[in-house]
Amino acid sequence: MRDLLKEFDNDIKVVREWYSDDTGKPNEQFVITQHDKDIKSYRSLRQAMDRAIAMASRGHRKNG
Repeated sequence: MRDLLKEFDNDIKVVREWYSDDTGKPNEQFVITQHDKDIKSYRSLRQAMDRAIAMASRGHRKNG
């Protein structure tokens, strides 16, 4: 399952993805998407947010 956590400029989004494995233990990861394509996933929300911010600001420099 997926939940949208944050949207950034340049159509970059951070999504929380979680599921339960066979033991019933929930697994969670944070996925960066751009134009609805998965770019990279992280186990840490902070790492995902930092990377998404960097990607969004880089897009502005190219367009500006």
